[in-house]
Amino acid sequence: MFCVKRVILFQMVVFSISQTAFADLPEVGTNSGTYRGHTSQVADEVTVFQGIGYAAPPVGVLRWKPPAPAIPFAGVKAADRVGAACWQARNPDNSVYARGNLHRSEDCLYLNVFTGAEKSEDKLPVMVWFHGGGNTAGHGGPLIFDGSNLAKRGAVVITANYRLGAFGFLAHPALTSESEQNSSGMYGILDQLKVLQWVQNNVAGFGGDPDRVTIFGQSAGGTDVCLIMSSPLAEGLVDGVIGQSPGCIKTSRTLASGGHERGENFAEVLGIGGLGSSALEEMRELDPQQIVSAMGSAGSGGGPLVDGWVVPDRPYDLLENGKQNQINVMVGGLADEYFGLSHLAPDITEPELTAYLDRVYGSGSSEVAEAYKDEIAHSPLSAQKIINGDNGFILSSRMWGRLVEARGNDAYVYYFTRNAPVFRLYVPDAKDLNGDGGQRTLGAYHSGELAYVFNNLGIVGLGWNDTDHELSNTMADYWVNFARNGNPNGPGLPDWPTYNSSSDIVQILGEEVKPAVHPRKVQLDRMENLFLKTR
Repeated sequence: MFCVKRVILFQMVVFSISQTAFADLPEVGTNSGTYRGHTSQVADEVTVFQGIGYAAPPVGVLRWKPPAPAIPFAGVKAADRVGAACWQARNPDNSVYARGNLHRSEDCLYLNVFTGAEKSEDKLPVMVWFHGGGNTAGHGGPLIFDGSNLAKRGAVVITANYRLGAFGFLAHPALTSESEQNSSGMYGILDQLKVLQWVQNNVAGFGGDPDRVTIFGQSAGGTDVCLIMSSPLAEGLVDGVIGQSPGCIKTSRTLASGGHERGENFAEVLGIGGLGSSALEEMRELDPQQIVSAMGSAGSGGGPLVDGWVVPDRPYDLLENGKQNQINVMVGGLADEYFGLSHLAPDITEPELTAYLDRVYGSGSSEVAEAYKDEIAHSPLSAQKIINGDNGFILSSRMWGRLVEARGNDAYVYYFTRNAPVFRLYVPDAKDLNGDGGQRTLGAYHSGELAYVFNNLGIVGLGWNDTDHELSNTMADYWVNFARNGNPNGPGLPDWPTYNSSSDIVQILGEEVKPAVHPRKVQLDRMENLFLKTR
């Protein structure tokens, strides 16, 4: 165990959102070196360490390799700024998901620690966050992910970067051949597993309990934590999982069924052919910007897949068989997921929607149309968004909960219904997206729950009211309670029952927080039947 040395620094620090205070700054030793933290600008009782390297920079010969150990250093490093974001394309500024002009680098495997501990012996529950962004964008350092308001409830919160796009998920026959595990394409997930190994080795020095680690993530991050739960490599590293808008249950692509082919096509776009070591040498010599540009013209170069090592089989089958990671889960989605993801989509007609359903659902398209006939009559475009959200996130959430229940663990399933203010989630200095002061025009849209979960309504977004703040406090309490006990319930909170597939009662997180039969039960039952017929 690494000890905490308290260094009293009598220095006046002026915070933008908290009163002037004196900071008691700790130095914490890790297995690569010692870091000096600082008092949070969000919560005075929380200490923050930013930009901690958990693995070596994955550059040169380490590009498209499992993460290597962090490089040791002498002396004390000031942990006062987040590390660079992993390489990614810049997304449009007119998007709710705009991230601005990020500093990007391949040297990006950094994490941030927010600890509510007063001393290393506190043994607080640990919450490890993996961001969303389609596994092609995002990073662990935005203000919306500041973990201070969760940490002050008695937790250690960690946010982390991981390799993205082709850097993190490129499968290729040459990469598979050089791998001792005969695997490729899951480097981003291996980064996340490396974070969890770092937690086991180091979190005690920050006052965390390595025997009480909950991973939580949203969208792609929600998918990733589901994959980690499905992975034998995570055995003993994780004690609970929170999946926010996950989509991993239906993951089925393998190296043989599309993984290698996508990788070869991606390499060809870059002008590189062949399947041997010379092709890898050429690929590893490419400038990162060339790879990012090719991602735009050839797709991402990959995405999570069943590689036979990190994820040895389809997540549905692994969770159904219950072979590893027998742990509790809290999982859910939002009522209007695609109203955010497709908020710039042009209008469509009913015949266009029918053609779309035929392409996606084949012989089951008429059954889907029947399940959503009222929504289609109201608006074909809105119906398309609701169907996509249900099939992509809501159904996956409920099936994950059902699989966990069936294997004898507790699942807590939620359905977020609060129409949240619309703003640029990750650009706090230019948050007003539409010039309307954060009107609630997209409903309960994808990622709209993030500020609520992190209890950060006071530092990001605009247009919040008392109902929002009350909901955020409740959700933050639920999340931390689950990390502490494997159960979100606690004094003063609305009771949240464990999930039971026969009753299909979920926790509604909205203007009122209460348990109720899933509002989309009828539609989800039909969707699930279609999936089970073809899996």
